[in-house]
Amino acid sequence: ENALETKTIWIWDQSANSGAGAYLTKVEADNWNIAPAQGFFVQADTDAGNVLMEATDRTHTNSGFKRTAARPEIYLNLSDGVTSREAKIYYIEGATTGFDNGYDGPMFGGVANEFAIYSHTVANGSGRDLAVQSLPDNNYENMVIPIGVNAVSGTEIMISATTKNFPSEKNIYIEDKEDNSFTL
Repeated sequence: ENALETKTIWIWDQSANSGAGAYLTKVEADNWNIAPAQGFFVQADTDAGNVLMEATDRTHTNSGFKRTAARPEIYLNLSDGVTSREAKIYYIEGATTGFDNGYDGPMFGGVANEFAIYSHTVANGSGRDLAVQSLPDNNYENMVIPIGVNAVSGTEIMISATTKNFPSEKNIYIEDKEDNSFTL
C-alpha cells in the first residue's frame, strides 16, 4: 500500500462508453471487488517498494457487487454525440475538500485523455485531474468544485449532471467562466 502513488485502480470496461470501452476509475470509497482474472492498473512509486497482492487480500462473494450505504452523488457527463465521459462527485462523512487518498481518484494516465471531464480539489489544489472526488457530506452550498474539460476546440459538446441520493432542497449550478453565466 505504501508503494501506491494513490489508492486508485483503473479497470477496463468494454461495455462502457456505448460499447466502445473505457477505463473506469475506482477508489476505496467505491467499495469495489475485482472479478477473478480481471486485469487492472495501479500507479506505483517504485522508490517506495513493491505492490504485493497477498492471498489474504482475496475475498469471495456470491455477488459481484457490494452494497454501499446511500450517499449523495453527482455524475457529470460530457458528450459530443458519439463519445461520452463521466466524472463523479461523492459526499462522504469524514472526507475533506483537499485530496483524500482512497476517496479521490485521478483519471487514468496510461492513455491520452483528449476527450474528458474531470474535477480539481476544492481546497489545496493538488493539480490532479480527478475522475472521482469525495467531499464532506455537509456545507454543500459553500463548495465550488472546479470542473475541467478536454475537447477539440470548436466541437459542440454537451455537459449534464445527474444525482443520486442528493438532498432535494439543494440546487446544483454549473458556472461558465467564459460567459459569466450560471445554469441550474
